[in-house]
Amino acid sequence: MVDQSVNAGVTAQQGFALQRNMALFLILDNYDSKFDGSKYFLSLEHLEDILFCHLDDHGQAVKVETYQSKKKSVGNWSIDAELAEIIVKILKVGKTLIADPHPKCSNYSHDLYFSSNSSMKLTTKVKCGADGKQITKTYSQIVSEADSEVIYSELDPIIQNALTTKLTTHDSYNSENLYEELNNLKFLYIDFNRTNKEQENQLRTKLEDIFDRKISDSKAALDSIFRLFKDVELTYNQKSMARLSDKSKQVHSQDINNAIEIITTKSKAFQFWRNHSRDISRKLGVKPFERDSFEMKFSLAFDLFKSKDEAEHQKILGFVKSNYRKCNGFNEDDCIEELVDMFNQKHNSNLDEQTLKATMYAAYFESINKMDY
Repeated sequence: MVDQSVNAGVTAQQGFALQRNMALFLILDNYDSKFDGSKYFLSLEHLEDILFCHLDDHGQAVKVETYQSKKKSVGNWSIDAELAEIIVKILKVGKTLIADPHPKCSNYSHDLYFSSNSSMKLTTKVKCGADGKQITKTYSQIVSEADSEVIYSELDPIIQNALTTKLTTHDSYNSENLYEELNNLKFLYIDFNRTNKEQENQLRTKLEDIFDRKISDSKAALDSIFRLFKDVELTYNQKSMARLSDKSKQVHSQDINNAIEIITTKSKAFQFWRNHSRDISRKLGVKPFERDSFEMKFSLAFDLFKSKDEAEHQKILGFVKSNYRKCNGFNEDDCIEELVDMFNQKHNSNLDEQTLKATMYAAYFESINKMDY
């Protein structure tokens, strides 16, 4: 299925930050209930603004959730031509998902969300007779902070009819049998700020709420997660063909989990360094004017541990993981000093002395993954 709209070019790039921020907000807002420990990938500006594909252990799609995210500059969303046009596009995505060749499990399903940080007032009026008189009755469903998720199939039939009346003005609604996707349609209000700066502040607060003391610098943590989306941001669909299996458009749960693991482990190491930098410096022979350099090197080491191209860092990490339980010290700096001496007795390294010690320091915290101090 070819859809020229999947290549949004510069327009997509301009809106990418909003979709990225919204995707992270959805992950963090549902972290404990849906995303922590689950296997999934997400795509942005591909098939839909935001797409989550939840996978089973065999890599088959269990459930897909798509989000068409729109801002409303003035007022609330209502049952009108503008909303109908958006819903038609959303329902087309449902059809595309069914036809997509990505392997799906036998109980596969998908949810098609229309999401916004503006309220939705799904209201219609009908005339009816009572005691020989014509009266007007109002049917209304509000999607807002008080009732943030509303399923189409659970709407009053009168409101459903008002919506489908608008949808039938689009030829494709009937010709492509889009009504078959209505039961997968959901409306979602997201309490998300409007500007990029405000959104980033909101995401930082979410990170702090979820991970508490495990993250000491939420801005650095957010920047680390943002880096996962760089390749996706610069990649556009080839030949206007949007497919779930297009790996160039995906960010995987494993990558997000690894980033969070690095962030939390690095934060623990930084916090311990700030509390005990004098003792650590004395044990490891780091002079006062070398402390900033040492800190930069152990910070970088956490990222290098994840790179397959950094054999020396991998070797040191492997050594520490195998030997940290053999240490006799009763505090961290004693153990790190022991590990440095132990390594130098058995191995040679092409790292300079300070980089070796900084890497060993990072490897120790990576290995023990300390929770508290």
